[in-house]
Amino acid sequence: MVSALILAGGRATRFGGIAKHEIVIDGETIFARQVRVLAPRVGEIVISAPRDVAGYRTVRDQVDGGGPLAGIAAGLRAVSTPWLLVVAGDMPNLHPAMIDLMIAARADDIDAIGLRVGGLPEPLFCMLHARAQGAVERRLAAKRYKASGLLTEEALRVRWIEEEALRAIDPELTALVNVNKPDDMPR
Repeated sequence: MVSALILAGGRATRFGGIAKHEIVIDGETIFARQVRVLAPRVGEIVISAPRDVAGYRTVRDQVDGGGPLAGIAAGLRAVSTPWLLVVAGDMPNLHPAMIDLMIAARADDIDAIGLRVGGLPEPLFCMLHARAQGAVERRLAAKRYKASGLLTEEALRVRWIEEEALRAIDPELTALVNVNKPDDMPR
């Protein structure tokens, strides 16, 4: 079984403090768009956010300044499933087939499933086995907050899904687009 974690804990300073998961695109919040894709594929959706999200279990960072890595740690602590699908809360175009590909890639002999585009990891769209919690906690304790380092610098056994396989599902890689600033909003 798989749980999902939506990382919605950023300060959204480039959006004047508006929580990015609450931004409306095509009549639906980013959060609602994500839930619509995730809910049929996972046993539970947990949110990492500074405020409760109605109808969902919300976890909070326990390390100030730890960024997304602190949210991932909180999510791993909160769930009882062996796998956690991690998604940034500002990705409005999750692709069902991409999620299915990641879930199908699980195996007992790996600790993480990562996506790579142009040889670079997409650290805020990955799957982590519960075994990865120790690596996350060690990075936080050492104040090594860069989330991509979890997949590339730790001794995790990572199964990579490469760009070619991702483009076969999503040719423009729209699922990996983040809304980081107002200019990133679809027109």
